Amino acid sequence: MTSVISQVTTPAVEKAVDREKICPLLLRIFPANGRHNPISDYARGATPTNELQIYTWMDCTLRELTSLIKDVNPEARRRGTQFEFAIISPEPNSPRFSSREIGNTTAGLRGVDDGKTLSGCKFVVGDYMDVAITLPHMQRTDRRGDRDFYRGPPRRADRDRDFNGTAGGRRYQRSPERFRDRD
Repeated sequence: MTSVISQVTTPAVEKAVDREKICPLLLRIFPANGRHNPISDYARGATPTNELQIYTWMDCTLRELTSLIKDVNPEARRRGTQFEFAIISPEPNSPRFSSREIGNTTAGLRGVDDGKTLSGCKFVVGDYMDVAITLPHMQRTDRRGDRDFYRGPPRRADRDRDFNGTAGGRRYQRSPERFRDRD
């Protein structure tokens, strides 16, 4: 007989930061419209020009960062604007940087990543925050409103229309001569 051992783990509860006793950190945020900044922009001590500096604590949530970005960026205040967050951190023993997606939020809507904190995302003092801001009119949608919906290959007018022969050739068209009664 085989025995099975199960182990139940409880998630570690994050300690609340006393914002009156603990000194805040400088968070350097680099927002960009429609995309993340290229990782090459962070090479050799250089950073992108669109910088936003915020003093905050390690228990700051992505929702709080979203509201702070909306305060300084009037275009991002529209309902449905998406904010995609990534941490840019230096690679150890290398002059290069690496990017790690940590979550996204939507203005005016609640989401699963709203409550993520910097400490919960393994943010380290000295890392950068890269934010891709996608306005509602820039998002790709199909007719039903599904974002990033794959429709398959484009249709070809010579073969891919419908089964009654319109704009699709004659291979599926019924000819009336074939179905007449033969005497």
